[in-house]
Amino acid sequence: MATRDFALAIILLLGGALLHVWYLIADCPLDLSGDEAHYWEWSRHLDWSYYSKGPLVAYIIAAGRVLFGGLSQQLLGNEVLAIRGPAVLLSVGTGLGLFVLVNQTLRSSRLALAAVAITFTIPILAVGAILLTIDAPLSFCHIWALVACHRGLHTGRLWPWLIAGVLIALGILAKYTMVLIFPIVGLAILCEPQWRKYVPRLGPWLALAIGTLGFVPILIWNAQHNWVSFRHVAGQAGVSGGRAIFPLGPLEMLGGQLAVVGPLWLLMMFGAVWNAIRALQPQPSEHHTAADTRLLLIATLAPWCLFVAFSFITKIQPNWPVLAVFPGIALMLLALRRDWNAINQRRRVTLLLIAATALGGTTVIVMHRTEYLMPVFRWLARNEPPWNLTPCARYDPTSRLRGWRELGQAVGEVRDEMHATGRNPFIATDDYQVASQITFYCPGNPPVYCFQASLGDRQSQYDMWKNPIRDADPFIGRPVIYVGSRKPELFGGPQHTEPALECSAEPVRQVEHRVRGELIQLWPIYACDEYLRPPASSTSRPHRY
Repeated sequence: MATRDFALAIILLLGGALLHVWYLIADCPLDLSGDEAHYWEWSRHLDWSYYSKGPLVAYIIAAGRVLFGGLSQQLLGNEVLAIRGPAVLLSVGTGLGLFVLVNQTLRSSRLALAAVAITFTIPILAVGAILLTIDAPLSFCHIWALVACHRGLHTGRLWPWLIAGVLIALGILAKYTMVLIFPIVGLAILCEPQWRKYVPRLGPWLALAIGTLGFVPILIWNAQHNWVSFRHVAGQAGVSGGRAIFPLGPLEMLGGQLAVVGPLWLLMMFGAVWNAIRALQPQPSEHHTAADTRLLLIATLAPWCLFVAFSFITKIQPNWPVLAVFPGIALMLLALRRDWNAINQRRRVTLLLIAATALGGTTVIVMHRTEYLMPVFRWLARNEPPWNLTPCARYDPTSRLRGWRELGQAVGEVRDEMHATGRNPFIATDDYQVASQITFYCPGNPPVYCFQASLGDRQSQYDMWKNPIRDADPFIGRPVIYVGSRKPELFGGPQHTEPALECSAEPVRQVEHRVRGELIQLWPIYACDEYLRPPASSTSRPHRY
């Protein structure tokens, strides 16, 4: 039975991977996300670490470019498949990790297979199987680290802890929230009498030591760059800058989780967590242990509790608590099995599973082709103010992944027109993600520079590289192609008497991207005669991290 279920899980995951690849190469309507484009830019400048994250995602993309770059260029004319191909592979590995974790903790290959199937109907996991963000390698490392720690706790051998340490180190290089594995396993050891014997043993401490080595390259890089990563994380977490308290922060976080996990799946996970808290001791007929339930419970609660606490002082992005989803699925299946074993509950369980699968599966399918919902978005946007030129974009969750190819092509055309007149412009914008998108989609992948931090907004990796703000001399006097809307700060005006760019107030090109006739994206492109000086606000505003 276990062998057959494992084989079915592999078939399911590989079948899903093939569908994902087909979607990517068969006229995929979604361009790179801003994060994907920015991490691709990192992969062209490999380093010990980067402004906001560790280096793992950059090295994964660099490897993808080596392995799949040529094929991607042939099929798509760019490196999208080389960037997103690793996300597909990581999703297969993460799915296998979930199968092993559920099979180890619940002692049921049938439930493990069900857990893998459920992942295809959870929106955030379906997105993570296509888009290469830091959550893809983080989830892979975290799930397999849990598997290794669980195996170490049950076997008493040293090798699982060695593997766990390596996975933890890699996970930290992907995203700092990997450190949650330490309190998760530590609390599980302290809470379970049969595991307390591991407190003085070498295994867990070896995993801790090896895992923390993941911070070494991050610390080396930050020591050379004024510790900007830690300042950035402190700013995102709301622990710097004297931010106000947001009493409704947890409700806002809940709304995000309902959207990305799915309302029925999330509510069932909440119910399973509540049941696990109330009755940790399993029924005598069940084949798992209370210790395993505690481990799953702690692994589910740790990310949720951490981000609920921070939600009072900062906005929690819906993807941040993603590490809670995988053990949450296991707990949910445990609760559903208990209800199924009660004869009078089987109808309710069946209806819940059908409804959750149908709702989640439909959501995932629609996410791949949201243009079919444009009439709905048009109706929702009917009361938007007239000055909102892209009203439907507010309701289309994929609007930020559209139109970048057109923008890159348009910038390339303006550049070629200026080259034809003997001018040698550089390209700049006021948003780091837009800068990366233009670099990726503009023919020839030219460097694009970012004025964002100099205009009083947050810093980015562009501020760590050579740029027209910190290294102005090579740029002063050159023409500029500027994409953005921060005209007063850059072109001068009543409150800005020293313009940074000598430029007409009118764009030479306005790029529009429409979906089913509705305007979704709009970018003005300015051809500026001369870069005069760094923006005046770059010296008058404090840095934001």
